[in-house]
Amino acid sequence: MNAVDIAVIVAVGIAAAVAVGYLVYKRIKHKGGCCDCSACGRKCSRCKTQKDGE
Repeated sequence: MNAVDIAVIVAVGIAAAVAVGYLVYKRIKHKGGCCDCSACGRKCSRCKTQKDGE
């Protein structure tokens, strides 16, 4: 393995870690997936907790 191979492996690993971290952050903060428009058929957690008419 030369330096270029190692640099590519490190860069791909960091990119994967950032992507997973971003998805976990969105999941924890409930930012994404549903805009409270009930288009999801009231299946997402945000719409389930919303009362009708709010």
